[in-house]
Amino acid sequence: MRSVAVGLAALLCAACQGPKVIPDSDLVNIFHDAYIANAYIGEKNIAYDSLYIYEPIFERYGYTMDDLQHTIRTFTQRKSAMLSDLMSEVSRRLDDEAKAESRKMVVLDTIENLAVRSYTRVMYSDSLIRVKRLKDTTKLHIRLSDIVPGEYTVSFTYLIDTLDENRNSRVEAYLLTHDSMESLRHSMMLSRYREGKYSRKFKADTVHNELVVNMFYHPKHEEAKKPDITINNFKIVRVLPDEVSVDSLYHEQLNIRLINHELMSAFTADSLAVEEIVPDSLAAQRDSLMLTERDSLAFERDTLARKETLANENNGTTTPTTK
Repeated sequence: MRSVAVGLAALLCAACQGPKVIPDSDLVNIFHDAYIANAYIGEKNIAYDSLYIYEPIFERYGYTMDDLQHTIRTFTQRKSAMLSDLMSEVSRRLDDEAKAESRKMVVLDTIENLAVRSYTRVMYSDSLIRVKRLKDTTKLHIRLSDIVPGEYTVSFTYLIDTLDENRNSRVEAYLLTHDSMESLRHSMMLSRYREGKYSRKFKADTVHNELVVNMFYHPKHEEAKKPDITINNFKIVRVLPDEVSVDSLYHEQLNIRLINHELMSAFTADSLAVEEIVPDSLAAQRDSLMLTERDSLAFERDTLARKETLANENNGTTTPTTK
């Protein structure tokens, strides 16, 4: 009975305690997290009940909605702090985090742009193509085989002369899949008697195997006649996907030479210099060892000669020695 009474007394005391006052440090954290939650929900256009969105935040720090309401009501009675000071602290923290994230985004954008530029390749180019005979129109058919996933830009300028006898010349370009099916086909009528431009991007996937460009295309019911066309600056430029470019850049540079190429060149020069010094050091050590051996042999010869001389003198004879 005594233990039951103690338990009931403890429960009654806990019930009488009521809501807790949230310390300033936790209150700043709660306001901070609530602001971020509101920003996320506003960006995603999510309909929500504020109670459901805020309660997990309170629980994270060990408080309830009643605790927050009680803290706000009693806040004006405290002389040590003002609510505006806490909100200013929240604002400063959010500003610092925003600046840090902005710096990260700038760095990531810089790396991404560098990677894309580093892995942009001109896969095919021809500065000048002139066709004045029907049998030479094969020069206007370009095929790029064994392509990899990425973005391919086909571009050129053209001029159809007055001597050209065709009236409906077109350019067509498309991708071929591995089973020779056409994909993303694009065609355009070519203008006559004035310089024109053509530019088209094709996004190749893993299913694509070939890029085809035909700059002398006519409908089946039209007969191809004598051409007179000039193509300038024909290019097919490939840009790898961003994630592939960045991954390739990290793999190539080992997270070191992302931007400062001169620094890496300096390291390379130093390492080469060290490699050149090593043979000289070995040669010097070798010469030193040889010199030591020669001195040691000479010393032994002199010692033996002196011993022989003393022995001969004791015997009363003199024997010439050769040094």
